[in-house]
Amino acid sequence: MVENTVAPGATSRVVFGARRPTALVIPLAAITEVAGIISILSDQSIGWFMCGAPVFALLFTAVIARPSLELTSAGIVQRQYPFSSLTRWDAIVDVGLTRVGNRIIMGYRLAPGTPPPKRQPVARLLRAAGSDYDGGYFADSLAAKPDELLAAVCAARTRGDINRRQTGG
Repeated sequence: MVENTVAPGATSRVVFGARRPTALVIPLAAITEVAGIISILSDQSIGWFMCGAPVFALLFTAVIARPSLELTSAGIVQRQYPFSSLTRWDAIVDVGLTRVGNRIIMGYRLAPGTPPPKRQPVARLLRAAGSDYDGGYFADSLAAKPDELLAAVCAARTRGDINRRQTGG
């Protein structure tokens, strides 16, 4: 979890990055690198591409395509390349942890009349499982523990309520 704090009265945000499946990625990258080196040593030009591919893939997934969950003063922002979605704090009625199959999900209930989220696989999974949550995020795939995530969301939601009361919004 990375927390960016700024001056009082300004907006702050908390960012939860997605965990990387290093147990899977690193061995496959190492095997590809070894195969690339063997190809280079046997005078095959494809070896250079084999050596470059894992480096490019690791950089791409770490910098550009790595999903994250941001808690801002406006609401929860889910960033997943190429889409980002904002769920405003005033649209969220309740937040909690639930289990659907083998996944732990931080789910939320929306205020009456609020349309369900678009482009959110968790929302479809929750509806298919018959859960009473309207949307959510895969809490077990983020770098923080699910309980820490829930506590941070509840704290950010409370700060968002206080900020709205102070601004009259």
